[in-house]
Amino acid sequence: MVTVQRIKGRATLAASAAAVLLVSVCGPVTAMASPHRVASMLPPAKPGVISLQDYYTSGDNTEMVAFVNQFDKANPGFTVKRDVFPSANAASQTLTEAASHQLPDLLMMDNPVVPELAAAGDLVPLASLGVNTSSLTEGAIAAGSYKGGQYGLGFGNNTIGLFYNQKLLSAAHVTPPATWAQLVTDAKALTGNGVAGFEVAADNVPGSAVWQFLPFFWTAGGDLEHVNNAGGIKALTLYQALAKEGALPTSTVNEEQNNTAVDFIGGKAAMIVMGPWELGPFNSTKGLSFGIVPIPVPSMGMSAAAPLGGEVWVIPKSSPANEALGLKLLEFLTSPASTYSWAAQNGEIASQKSVSAELLAKVPQDKIFAQEIEHARSRTGEVGLAYSAIETALGTAVQAVILGKQTPTQALNTAEGGVKAALAQYHVS
Repeated sequence: MVTVQRIKGRATLAASAAAVLLVSVCGPVTAMASPHRVASMLPPAKPGVISLQDYYTSGDNTEMVAFVNQFDKANPGFTVKRDVFPSANAASQTLTEAASHQLPDLLMMDNPVVPELAAAGDLVPLASLGVNTSSLTEGAIAAGSYKGGQYGLGFGNNTIGLFYNQKLLSAAHVTPPATWAQLVTDAKALTGNGVAGFEVAADNVPGSAVWQFLPFFWTAGGDLEHVNNAGGIKALTLYQALAKEGALPTSTVNEEQNNTAVDFIGGKAAMIVMGPWELGPFNSTKGLSFGIVPIPVPSMGMSAAAPLGGEVWVIPKSSPANEALGLKLLEFLTSPASTYSWAAQNGEIASQKSVSAELLAKVPQDKIFAQEIEHARSRTGEVGLAYSAIETALGTAVQAVILGKQTPTQALNTAEGGVKAALAQYHVS
């Protein structure tokens, strides 16, 4: 939820709880084969060590340990050698390994990073391995694709909505906002006594400032190829209005999503932009009564265009033997049982249609996000490899406006220079 930083926070789960869910709720993970495989030009994987890299380091680390243990137990002769690294090092480490041809058999990455490695020829097109994506949701397909080819598969996808503290809104006699005007009015009424009316994660790192700004930016008509167009200025003017009212604190420029979640849990933020990965922690917080609505839009009747989040597993190009090992583990991790387990524990919209429908029937809170994913956009869809540089330029503009250093027009005109340079560098027209 895009990138060196995860687009999501995770609830810390006990290892025993993870193991129970893997086995008792879903049934044994090995009981259901992956529906993706049809036919492959690769020979069957021979027993050996499968190298795996990911940056699941918090509660989701417990779940990955359980998955690895399940795989090893179910596949005698195969052993997963897992390398876990901090999310802040993900992009640099992956690119370094790609340059030196030292990528693992199976690699996890945030979906906006896929185009860069796919364009460089470092990833195996999954169709060439016999992977069929017909059972996947549109969001899952979009997250792992590049120029019409499928390079990655994930557990599920996510996006963001507006969470609100029901007690604080009730005390202020306001209702959850549906439009920007209502958002400003509500946020102003909710601000005071140590409470911020509205918070976003605005630290200028991947997965914070721009990730949370994109629903406002895109819905207003913003264009990542021309960030200073009328829609972009309109969206950043909303942030300016909220900041001028004191409802959007300047401190948010130093906050990532986990910081914003902590403020919400502590009653220091009445409304926040956040995703379904925090449902577990929020639901388990004693005394916290909250609701979720779609991201407010400029005018009634519009639908928010939110960004598509979620990591994917990719198979780096190597030898047929190593690619076969990566495929064997990929099939295990993307089986219906594994997908169900992961999505259920981590508040994601499952990548498989049947699993997603089953989970949504059991977790009504996820329906808001499932609806928004229908309109969600890939962050690299418009600008491809230039996204990373554009994200930095646009994030700088967002921070400048929140801090009151520049007007929306000034900030976006400055950002446009960086956008043009990035588009030229990567030959995006």
